[in-house]
Formats: sequence, structure tokens, C-alpha cells
Amino acid sequence: MKKICVIFGGKSVEHDISIITALQLTKNLETKYDIEKIYLDIYNNFYLATKINDLSFFAKKDNLKLKPIIFYNGAIYIKNVLLKKYCDVECVINCCHGGIGENGELAAFFDINKIKYTSADCLASEIGMNKYLAKTLLKDIVPTIKSELVTKFNFSEKFEIIDKNFSSNLIVKPNSLGSSIGVKACDKSNYKEQIETIFELNDNALIEERIVDIEEYNQACFIDEGKLVLSAIENPISKNDFLTFDEKYNQQNKNKGKDRIIPAKISNKLKKLINDYTAKIYKHLNMNGVVRVDYIYDKATQTLFFNEINTIPGSMSFYLYESEGIDYITLIEKLILNAGHGKDFSYIDTNILNTKIL
Repeated sequence: MKKICVIFGGKSVEHDISIITALQLTKNLETKYDIEKIYLDIYNNFYLATKINDLSFFAKKDNLKLKPIIFYNGAIYIKNVLLKKYCDVECVINCCHGGIGENGELAAFFDINKIKYTSADCLASEIGMNKYLAKTLLKDIVPTIKSELVTKFNFSEKFEIIDKNFSSNLIVKPNSLGSSIGVKACDKSNYKEQIETIFELNDNALIEERIVDIEEYNQACFIDEGKLVLSAIENPISKNDFLTFDEKYNQQNKNKGKDRIIPAKISNKLKKLINDYTAKIYKHLNMNGVVRVDYIYDKATQTLFFNEINTIPGSMSFYLYESEGIDYITLIEKLILNAGHGKDFSYIDTNILNTKIL
């Protein structure tokens, strides 16, 4: 029997959030599907975790006493002295936020192993994870905030550009991490110190001009039988310069439950603009599965800017579809029905190996 595999964890700063997403998902789907939970540990080893429903089980990270597995040619095999086939895989629901789960490496792995998955392919995932690359590719599609990419090799050159051409208000963030980890509002007196901190987490830092008076808007999108399905637009509420990790995920946060307005109370003109941009971004980057596009709205100039795209959004952004008449189970069912895989490349025998060129 073919099974749906829900994969979560991975070597990522969002490892723990991924576990929450996966257990939430399997709890909602286990009565309708034959599901296997697959835990990807912080060393990127796969384990069978189907019977585990307790979040605290994964708190130790090490010595979890789970069965190690491998994926091969559309199936799962139990790793032992000998490999034993465990089951065939219908498709994978990727719940791995950040790291190899979201940067395209896991998608490439499943392409090689001939397994369908519900998220974007390798290239689209890599673009989405790389904030600077995404902004560069989308700058002719949607307005983007002035930014510079700082690496360990070009920082002297980039510091000169930033000091000369940027305003004093800055946002410094890792270029390829999520959930606002490492993000800090800075000015020209302290932004270099934050870059050094980011280099401990990520190879590249993204420096952006900080818009002081903003609203944030997010919208999800997925493809169903060739048609884009846009979600409601949310307006996250923050007391800070940006939505922090604590505001997103800490259940003890006193504002939890009051930290977003869905649907956002915006004009029809702005709603139409967000709908238009989200559809264009999704198509331009050749996405698949459900993604969430985040925007920043400059209240002073009334300009909407693309901020970033999340190819494995928290909770699969199901809450953005509830007001649109699509419940959690229906959303995941549609993702499974529309699961795809990367492009197959054919081998052509050129007969060159039979020639005497060496």
C-alpha cells in the first residue's frame, strides 16, 4: 500500500516549529489517510516516528530510539543489517521549515528518488529561501526595498555603499533564515555589530532600508488543477519594528490570538494590488504547493513592497483559507492531489564513448 509521508525537523533554526506543524497536520489527517511520520533529525538522518504524537518526545534531540530509514526509488526501507522494504510512498508532505527542507535540497533528494512532494521544486525553493535573490528576480514585477547583500568576502566594499547611499534607519537580517531569527532594527552606528552576529548563523546578511511607519500584509497561494487559489489577506500586528519570533510562536505571549487581523481591513484597491502581486510572484517563480508571500506597506508613501516568500509556511497557512471556505483538511487534500516533482531529464546516447577521443 502506498502511503503519505509527513516529513519534519531537519537541521534548521526552525526545527522545533517544524515538529509542531507536522503533528498538527497528522492529527487532522490520520483518520482519512494512511500516514507515516518521518522525523529528520538535526544531523539530517531520517527516522520512522509514526506512533509519536507527543511534542515533548522530540525535546532531547538525541537518542530518540526511533527506527532509522532511507528513501530509495519511490519507497521507504528500514535500515538494519540488511535493508528491508517498509512501504511505497504516494507523496511527501514537506513540513521542514528552513534548512534543507526549504532551500530546495530536500526537493532535489525526492526528485532523485522518484517521489512526489507537495512543495515547490528545487530551484523555486532555493530562490524563495534566498531573500536577496528573490528580490533581484522580482524587482521588475513588484516594488522591493533598497537592499545590499553582505558576505564575509565583500563587507568592506558593501559597508562603503551602505554608509554612503542608505538612510540611517536599517533592518539587518540573515539572508536565508526564517521566523525573524537574527533580524534586528539598527542604524548606521550599530548595524556592523549585528552583521557579525548574523555570520554566526548564516553566511550572508541582508541590509535593507527600514521604513519607519509600516503595516505588514501576508497572503498565501497554491495551485489547484492549474488554477491559482489566493487566500484571504492577513494584517499581522506587532509592537516592534517587525513581527518577532516570540510574537509568531510563543504561546505565552499575551497578545497571542490578537496578533493578526483576517481578513485585513484594507481598501479594495490595495486588496486588488496584493492579489495581483501574489499571483504574479507565484507564477514568475514557478512555485508549487502552498506558499505565503509577505509584504511591507509604507504608510507615508502608500507603497506596497515585496518582503519575502515562504515556500513551507508555518501551519501551511491554513488559517488564511478558513474565511475563504477552505478548511484545513480540504487544503491538505488539494496539496496532495496536486503534488508534483521536478522535471525529468532524458538521457540521449551520443555514441561518443565508443570513439577514440582519449
